[in-house]
Amino acid sequence: MLPDEIPLSELSVLLSTMQKKCFKDANIDNENTNRLNELFASETDRTVAVVVSLGYLPETTQYMDFIDGGSATIQKSKQDFLPRYQLWINEVCRAKNADVSADQSPVKIVMKIIDIYISKHCMKQSSTIDGAYLYVEKHPEHGNPEYLLNYYSAYGYKELSHADDDYYYMRKKYPSQNALNRRTKKAKKRSSSSSASSKKNTDSQQI
Repeated sequence: MLPDEIPLSELSVLLSTMQKKCFKDANIDNENTNRLNELFASETDRTVAVVVSLGYLPETTQYMDFIDGGSATIQKSKQDFLPRYQLWINEVCRAKNADVSADQSPVKIVMKIIDIYISKHCMKQSSTIDGAYLYVEKHPEHGNPEYLLNYYSAYGYKELSHADDDYYYMRKKYPSQNALNRRTKKAKKRSSSSSASSKKNTDSQQI
């Protein structure tokens, strides 16, 4: 259903449409759409990816006519307290336009894609990337910060000791490529040992 390419201006419309539901943002005078346009085009705290998962009824032909959707952005930022630029998850949103049950939450799919993208692509491209970060407002206009802290904890994010008057900060660590390589080597070694042991047992039975 989704086109191979979506212009940034259309992507801003899509996300602002979703955020009318999840953030209760009325998008008066296209204020939120314009904000997202500026966010995607900004050279500072650059947006490196926008992840979207949308569900449709079978007869749907237009990709904007989704009935359930999840989205998030990934941006590169230091947030004024990190020594290096890291990847930050923002704009996490679920917009449900119909009372339907899905096999899996679209936000869960979005978070899985983020894990894959960061661990298998970004961390290979840059040795300074050490995981995924996000922040939770302490005094949001809508929602409960304690709920969100628990919600993101379920996805593997842990609260950082750093905090300020406005936000809680969280981080999710991924295994480094070296650690993954070591695990693969150990698994291969165990497999080889197991095969050798199995063959020995078979030979003994034949004797």
